[in-house]
Amino acid sequence: MAHEVTSQRRVLPGLNRNVLIFFVHSGLIHIGLLGISDVLLNFYYVSLGYGPGVVGILQSLPRLGGFITGLPVGLVANRLGKRRILIISNIGIAASLLLLVLFPNLLLLGLSRFLLGFFYGAGQIVTPPYMATLTAKKEHTHQFAYHNLISMTSVSLGSIIGGYLPLLVAQSMQLEGTAQFPPEQTTTAYMVALAIAAVVVFLGTLPMFSLPYEQATPARELAPDEKPDAVPWGTLLLYSVPLLFFGITGGLTFPFYNLFFRESFALTDATVGNILALGWLGMALVPLLNPMLERRIGRAWSLGVLMAIAAVGFFGLAASGTLLAAVPFYLIGIAVRNTMQPLFQPLVMNVLPEKLHNINSSVGLVVWNIGWFSSTASYGWLLPAVGYSGMMVIVAVGVIGTGISVVMIFSAREQHRTN
Repeated sequence: MAHEVTSQRRVLPGLNRNVLIFFVHSGLIHIGLLGISDVLLNFYYVSLGYGPGVVGILQSLPRLGGFITGLPVGLVANRLGKRRILIISNIGIAASLLLLVLFPNLLLLGLSRFLLGFFYGAGQIVTPPYMATLTAKKEHTHQFAYHNLISMTSVSLGSIIGGYLPLLVAQSMQLEGTAQFPPEQTTTAYMVALAIAAVVVFLGTLPMFSLPYEQATPARELAPDEKPDAVPWGTLLLYSVPLLFFGITGGLTFPFYNLFFRESFALTDATVGNILALGWLGMALVPLLNPMLERRIGRAWSLGVLMAIAAVGFFGLAASGTLLAAVPFYLIGIAVRNTMQPLFQPLVMNVLPEKLHNINSSVGLVVWNIGWFSSTASYGWLLPAVGYSGMMVIVAVGVIGTGISVVMIFSAREQHRTN
């Protein structure tokens, strides 16, 4: 498909009609799932009466679902078709969010989170390889940078909406508060807001039907004396080591930023949503520097430098005692750390043959999920033991590990490949 899109007229490298349609799809998914839902989910759990231990387990279950998805989806993606998997993934995510609010007992909450991770993981596996088919290989860095801009801006918008949505729901439904919670922090307000998020995610499925149908690839029959191509599992695992560090640091931060700001500084949901929105906006803008850095020092060394800068942000966040100090360090840490994915995915795909892209994406997702699951599941005992400041120090060290591992594994391979 890539050869079909390279001849289309474009204003900027990496953009064409199909890419823009995909961006609409991605934008809606990010508004609903990573914007509205992520701002409110922990608050919803708290309104149901659950503490840090249960919250940590519930937040870890999606990674377990993604772990199980990993290798099977990568192995069958070429046969089923990446576009088809994305459509199934989006519908499954929307259904999982609805299950979350329709049946709020602990068992079904856990099941909904597991299913969300299962379907979200399937979509994550095929998204980078599918995007790579929509434009020329030389334009992938630009394309991934634009996608990051669209997706993170969408999450920022979703975070703002999520911060105010329970209040709007409470006012429109004339909800009454309780002795413990004001009207906008009641379970009903969060339920309706999360149901709206599910509808937005489902709407994100519709643009995918406008993209060209991707023919499934049938299994090729081997000649009697022909051996199947061996999958270089060791190499793929080595290439996924940075994602282990990346998953650990993500699991200790992203599910709990909302609780960190509300509990550390006694903020309202709307204020927390606005702060998170600033972080996502920074995550959208900073990676636009990726193409320039790539031209100057290469993808691997760019990530090494950027992860070192991100670590400074997390060390500063650990030492911050006031909101005025915490917000700038939060923006530095979260925005610069997010340069990882828009650079790392093209870096890995460039050093691997195309036939390994799907299975490599699967292995990477499995390793990332292991890191995220292990760190998020430890939240319940780690927070009382070291506090938020100690957690941010651990994150800073993990971010440094991410950068070092990228440079050690890929700098020589990237140089060899480009020569």
